[in-house]
Amino acid sequence: MAIQKLILDTFEEDDYELIAIHCSLASYRLAFLLNKYLGLRLVRKKEDINFEYSDLEASFPLYQYSDRFQYNTYNLLGNKFRTKIELDQMGAQGLFSVQEDNYATRYLIPEFKNVDYFLKIETETSQFSNKSIVTKLLNISQIITAYTVEYTQLKSKNNLIFE
Repeated sequence: MAIQKLILDTFEEDDYELIAIHCSLASYRLAFLLNKYLGLRLVRKKEDINFEYSDLEASFPLYQYSDRFQYNTYNLLGNKFRTKIELDQMGAQGLFSVQEDNYATRYLIPEFKNVDYFLKIETETSQFSNKSIVTKLLNISQIITAYTVEYTQLKSKNNLIFE
């Protein structure tokens, strides 16, 4: 009896462009600016991107717009999640005890801890150029800087798969 071996050669990775955005605005304000200056219609999804860590559950905002005429899908992703954590202090409950606020920060893409947001652009055409989008982003005064990221080199690129 012959042994047959099947090889899956046609498996392709997702092809998308990833742009890192440094900006101190809230996610809804950045989405408004991108809609205004890039001509998009980003809308916040009902469900955020949720990840469970050992000590807490992080929720990253997600805005999406599907351009049916250009065959592009734009996703604005928050990279940082910061929350206040409660510490149990049994001792040190004296007259001069000081309770400090402690915060935990988690990142969607830990390799880029300084990046505030990512713009993920899924495209079906080969004529798409992200250079014009980066140029338009740099013209927005509230954005500190923006640049493209090579997503194939990321260790945590699976965090960008959310559908």
